[in-house]
Amino acid sequence: MRVMVTRFFEEFLMPGEVISETDESHDVRFATATLLMEVSRSDNEYQEVEKEAILKILKQLFDFSEDEVTQLVELAEDAADEAHDLYSFTRLINEHYEYPAKKQLIKNLWDVAFADGRIDAFEEHVIRRISGLVHLTHEDFVRAKILARESLS
Repeated sequence: MRVMVTRFFEEFLMPGEVISETDESHDVRFATATLLMEVSRSDNEYQEVEKEAILKILKQLFDFSEDEVTQLVELAEDAADEAHDLYSFTRLINEHYEYPAKKQLIKNLWDVAFADGRIDAFEEHVIRRISGLVHLTHEDFVRAKILARESLS
């Protein structure tokens, strides 16, 4: 999987930009995409509206083209299929995101969960686990949910 992720980012880097095996800046983008995918699949009803929400979020976060974000989502789908836990992804988030970016991530997870118009208990459970793994306070977890719900209107 890491080889596929490295190839993806090498293909879309600026000309002359070099990526190393130890460069994890691209991995955090992949981790973010995979966590978004985990939420969308947690209720066993992966819907097109959720995929569209993920594409929109990733394009805004990382300034990717349509083609780049579509390929990243495909990699994230594969990673979500193979993932045994969330820790490997949240570890990268903890290493690279400051607290405000973590709050935004949780809000984005809620945006994906709300995309189909309802919150499933499994979606909430996964978001709660991710929130705990990235050390977000309960208050900020709830605030992110409220902000996501309000942005629907």
